[in-house]
Amino acid sequence: MTGRRAYVGRNETLARAIHEDYVRKQAEEGRTPADNPSMVPWGELPEHLRESNRRQADDIEDKLRAVGSRIAPRAGERDAFAFDRVEVELLAHVEHDRWWREREIDGWRYAPEKDVERKESPYLVPWEELPEDVRELDRNAVRAIPDVLARAGLRVVRAQEEEGGHGRDKSG
Repeated sequence: MTGRRAYVGRNETLARAIHEDYVRKQAEEGRTPADNPSMVPWGELPEHLRESNRRQADDIEDKLRAVGSRIAPRAGERDAFAFDRVEVELLAHVEHDRWWREREIDGWRYAPEKDVERKESPYLVPWEELPEDVRELDRNAVRAIPDVLARAGLRVVRAQEEEGGHGRDKSG
C-alpha cells in the first residue's frame, strides 16, 4: 500500500467506535445524513474520513499520557472513568490541534466557508478562535475515549492507581 498503513486489530476497532460515537451524538443533536454526509455507516464512509478516525485513534495513547494515564485491559464490567473538566478542556485543545495538522498535511486551507471539494474550512484556526459548538465536538471526542476503549475491551488507568494509591475521584 502506498502512502497508507494497513490498519487492523485494535486501532481499526477504535476508529470504528470513534465514528459510531460521532454519528450517535450528531443524531442526538437532530442532525441527519442529509445535512451531515459523515453520518453514514463505516462501510459507506469515504476513505479519507475513515483514515481521519484512524489517526484520531492513533492519538489516544498520547492524550492519555498528557494527563498521567494509559490504556490497560478492561477488568470486568465497564469502569466508571471520566476525565475532569480541566482534562477535557486540555485534551479537546490537543485534539483540535491534531485535527488541524492532519487537515493541513492533507492539503486543506483556511477559508471563511467550508468547501469539502476545495479542501477549505473556517475551523483551521487556533482553539481560542473556534465557535463554541465546534469546540464542543472536540470535547465530546475526548469524553468518549473511555467508552471507545471499553468497546475494544480496554480502559483508562491513572498512573497513581498503578502505584497503589486510591486514585482520584472518577465522577468528575
